[in-house]
Amino acid sequence: MRFRVPKDPTENVAWRIRCRKRAIEDTEFRDVFYQACMDDVLFFFNAALWVYEPRAKIKRKPFVTWPHQDPVIIRMEETIDEATENEHPISLTVPKSRAQGGTYLYLGVMLHRAFKDSGFSGGLVTRNEELVDSRTDADAVMFKLAWMMDLLPAWFLPNRKNHKKGYARNSTEHTIALHNGSVFSGYAATGDVARGGRKTMFAFDEPGSEEFVSGNKDFKVMSSVSHVTNCTILVSTFGTDNGVFYESATDPENNRVIKLDWKDNPDHSRNAYLITDGKPASIRPEEADNVRFYLDEHKRELKRIERRGHKVEGKIRSPWYDAHCLMPGGTPRFVARELDMDARGAVGKPFDAEMLDTVRFRDVKAPVWQGKPIFDSETLKLKGLIARSDGPLKLWFKPGIDNSAPLGPFTLGCDIAMGGETEYSSNSVACGIDDRTGEQVLEYTIRGMQSIIFAQNVLGLCLWLRNALLGWEDSGVSGPFAKEIMETRCYGNVYYREVAEIGSRKKSRKAGWANTKTDDKANLFENMGIAMASGEFVVRSDDLVRECGEYEWENGKIVHRPTKNVSGDEKAHGDRCIAAGVAWLVYDEEKTGKSVDSSEESGETAEYGSFLWREQQEKRRTRSSSPSFSIRDLLHME
Repeated sequence: MRFRVPKDPTENVAWRIRCRKRAIEDTEFRDVFYQACMDDVLFFFNAALWVYEPRAKIKRKPFVTWPHQDPVIIRMEETIDEATENEHPISLTVPKSRAQGGTYLYLGVMLHRAFKDSGFSGGLVTRNEELVDSRTDADAVMFKLAWMMDLLPAWFLPNRKNHKKGYARNSTEHTIALHNGSVFSGYAATGDVARGGRKTMFAFDEPGSEEFVSGNKDFKVMSSVSHVTNCTILVSTFGTDNGVFYESATDPENNRVIKLDWKDNPDHSRNAYLITDGKPASIRPEEADNVRFYLDEHKRELKRIERRGHKVEGKIRSPWYDAHCLMPGGTPRFVARELDMDARGAVGKPFDAEMLDTVRFRDVKAPVWQGKPIFDSETLKLKGLIARSDGPLKLWFKPGIDNSAPLGPFTLGCDIAMGGETEYSSNSVACGIDDRTGEQVLEYTIRGMQSIIFAQNVLGLCLWLRNALLGWEDSGVSGPFAKEIMETRCYGNVYYREVAEIGSRKKSRKAGWANTKTDDKANLFENMGIAMASGEFVVRSDDLVRECGEYEWENGKIVHRPTKNVSGDEKAHGDRCIAAGVAWLVYDEEKTGKSVDSSEESGETAEYGSFLWREQQEKRRTRSSSPSFSIRDLLHME
């Protein structure tokens, strides 16, 4: 049975006041009202609960549910019922757009069950300790839960003799206990969540976030919880395209998925429109005049949105959605994940066209020198520089009289292409950064060169640039390149990434940047784009800026449009953008102290083959072979 409640917020507040006044004077009415809340979870939300919205003019609002929230609330209730009655594991997955009230939904459902079923035990899992509990932070889930209870009518929480608020809260243990034996417990996402305990249900807050997924944390948490409860509810936006939440939300065979989409929100989709073949049309006929007026008045903003890389044609949009696209940091990838529930952020372009225009005007310069470097075939030391207008080497510094390089230090990043002289062969590229300024000072672009020869030339450049720190994309064609650098030529100043060993807390090190999934390239481009926009990474090459603008999302993948058009095959494509992204990644990690291969003994990089170089290599080998163990590990040993 559904009970009717005024849905207009103003009318709803007036109605609530009348109900509360009558409940104080009429105990029979109070009992009927309370029972109606227990019988109908939607009545409970709309008649008794409140929501805190710090972004709004009126911060404290009656919880008047949006139409698209009601089915989600009902599905959550049904999931708990089924898990309790059948006593077998059930999970509900709720992918959502940002700002759809997902956290308040599962908190309200759990609160309803805690009043309705004495002895209810609910677990709340968030991605870190700070978001579990706090006496002052309104973002913490236990804070929200206590806040919602504090605004309930006093007679919802009896037994105030023992507990002033009608419940007992322990912030140290992250628990809230009600008068009827129901208990809420908050947890940070660790591998031992509630191990050995028992719960009626668990709700997971943002399990799709990168923080929750990192290090396979989400799989460990779910493994721990699977023996603790029969009911799990996962509510999240997409932070990445892997992990438990992603797999559950995108599994076509999973019928226990229900979405919270901004396009179904009457407030956020107000004046929604669709542009097809350049012609806009209102989604709702009754809003056609408003849409026409909005589009006429915001032509400049819409042009900015398109230039920032967002897809405008053939996509449902609204003024609310457009405003998010114009926010600082509102990249196509961010908006796609946060609002469109697109796990890979696969829309538009990775690089903001306006940002690229700014970089081209502000930073791009013609090279100071261009030509061909000549290296000794045995030592790989630079023998000479031959100036040529079409030479593969571009420098944004003037070599010394003896062809010497500046003091540095320098960082080089490489993208290695498959060799060969076919019409489809692509560029192998090296990009160099001056570590003192973050400025691009070198670009070496060569087509059709075998990877071993390219490795020798790159190593010659590294030696010339005073033993530059070298990084590269670790891909299927980089094997011969890496072997030539590290084994044949024994160059030690290379970039290593940390890789978690499967089934172990220990981390091992592997050379190069891994490009194993679409998310890796997206992160590389996004971080480089942020650095270019802020001026931390000063890009000098006009060709590099042009290539950044040629990348697009297509069918969930980032493709380089000219290459796609020519060959239809992205394999072994080497270009300036990847090389520059790797160079920036290596430089940025070295600058922030993350790199594990910086020289400890000297401000300079030791010359390879020297006594100091061999001593550093031995220390690195010892460090990498030693178990990665800490006091924290000892405390968690069983």
